[in-house]
Amino acid sequence: MAAVNRAPWSKDINGGREPLRILMPVDAGSSYAIKRGEICKVGLNTSDRPGPVTAATDKTLLVIADQEQKSTDVARMIPFIVPRPGDVFEFAISAARAVVFGDNFAIHSSTPSQTLAYTAAGTNLVARQASDHNCPEPEEKSVTRRPVSFAQVVFDEQASFFAQISGNS
Repeated sequence: MAAVNRAPWSKDINGGREPLRILMPVDAGSSYAIKRGEICKVGLNTSDRPGPVTAATDKTLLVIADQEQKSTDVARMIPFIVPRPGDVFEFAISAARAVVFGDNFAIHSSTPSQTLAYTAAGTNLVARQASDHNCPEPEEKSVTRRPVSFAQVVFDEQASFFAQISGNS
């Protein structure tokens, strides 16, 4: 699946109106292009530049690109969203399912920068379902959740770059 430009930030369940954005340097687009909305990883040394995650094991110091870096762009600063506790993001999931609150998700190995994969447990968890958007309405008189192809998730604080900047790493 080719990466697409989209803004995945949905809301802040703590009442914030905007996501936390920080400017970070990126390499020239010829090194790697970044689409808006891609999950990126910052190196353990905070001077390392973020780039799209490439593997399911890229599960720490995550940020989300808030602007595209095209293949023809020069090295520059672009905004990234730093997932905070309470920030809800919407991402595609690798297989449609009837998601429920608390479902665990990991980075998907085939399309890691834009897709999450449901997992019952594991060591690569990065996010949890935080919405009931697929529940039937009360007037539907049903208890069956609809299968959906996307999840509305909050990122685990230890997976986010927020842990680094808040001193909780």
